[in-house]
Amino acid sequence: MIQENGKVVDIAIIGAGPGGMACAVEAKLAGIENIVVIDKAPHHNDMIHKFYKKGKRVDKDWMGIKFEFKGNVTFEECSKEEYIQQMDEKLRDAGVLDNFEYNHEIMKVNKDNDGLFEIIFGQGDVAEGIETMRAKNVILSVGRMGKPNKPKYKFPKEIKEVLNFNLSKVQNGERVMIVGGGDTAGEYAYGLVELEGMEDCVVTLNYRQAEIKRMNPTNTMMCTKYLDNGKILNKMGVDIENVESSETGKIKVNFTDGTNAEYDRAVYALGGTTPVDILVNSGVKTGEWDVPVYNEETMETNVEGLYTIGDVVTDQGSIALAFNHACFAITDIASKIK
Repeated sequence: MIQENGKVVDIAIIGAGPGGMACAVEAKLAGIENIVVIDKAPHHNDMIHKFYKKGKRVDKDWMGIKFEFKGNVTFEECSKEEYIQQMDEKLRDAGVLDNFEYNHEIMKVNKDNDGLFEIIFGQGDVAEGIETMRAKNVILSVGRMGKPNKPKYKFPKEIKEVLNFNLSKVQNGERVMIVGGGDTAGEYAYGLVELEGMEDCVVTLNYRQAEIKRMNPTNTMMCTKYLDNGKILNKMGVDIENVESSETGKIKVNFTDGTNAEYDRAVYALGGTTPVDILVNSGVKTGEWDVPVYNEETMETNVEGLYTIGDVVTDQGSIALAFNHACFAITDIASKIK
C-alpha cells in the first residue's frame, strides 16, 4: 500500500522524471513532508536510463534554447551515469527517497465532491491490486517522449484524421472501432458506452485474440458485461489486414478472415504513451496539439489544485525548464498550504 487508509497526502506527484523528481525536492525544502511520487517505471529518470547511451552527455538546455535555473534543484552538465548519480544524491540529501513509489500505473485522476483528488492506480503490467489514494494537490509530470504503438499497415492519407490514438476527437453518433486488448482499449470501449453525451455512439471492440486476457479484473468485468448485452459489438478473435477509404469516405476495415466493415472512426489502443489521455480524463482543458491550458506563472490548470509541468506542456525538452516548472508549482502550492 502506498498510503495508509483514510490518509490524505498534501501533494501527489505523477511521474518521476526530472520535473517530478525536482517537485519532491522542492516540496521538502518548502516544508511539505506529506508527499508521494508515483511512476510506472522501476526508477526515477526512466527516459534517461532507457534512451541515453552509456556515457552520453546530459545537457540542461534543448536545441540551443537556454534556461537559467530558478529554483533549488540544479545540476552540472555531465554524462548519463554522472547525472543519475547527481540526482540520487539530491534525493538522498533532501530525504525524499522513501516518498517514491515505482512500478505503479496511474489509471485515472478525479476530483471528488470534497475538493480532494482521487487517484486510481495499479501495480504491474495489468494493474493487479487496484488501489485508490486521495490528495489535496496533484502535479502531472508525464513526458512526451513515449509514443503510442502503431499497427504495421499504413494509414491512408485521406482518412488519417479519423484514425486516432485516444478518444479526444470522438463525436456523438459515430460508429467507432476500438482496437486493442489491454486496459486502455477496455476503458475506451466501455467508457464511451457510459459517457454522458455519447449515447448515440456505436462501439465495436476489435482484438486479434478471441478472449480478454490482458485487462485487469475491473476492466475485464466491465467489457464482458457490455459485450454480453450487446452495448459493445464484438469483433474479437480476428486481426486487421489493412484499412482504406470507402466509397462514402468512411474507414473500410479489411479483416484477416476476409470480412470487412465500415466505421466513422478507429481508435488504436495498442500500448505506448499517450499523455493526453490522463489530461482529458482528469478534466484538464487542452488547446492546440493537445497541450494543456495552464497558468504559466504557477503551472496550475483549469482544475484547481491540479498542475502540469515538464514535457507535457512544452516541446522544448529542457531539463532546466522542467526543474523551473517544479519550482513554480511547489511555490504556489506552498503559499496555499501555509
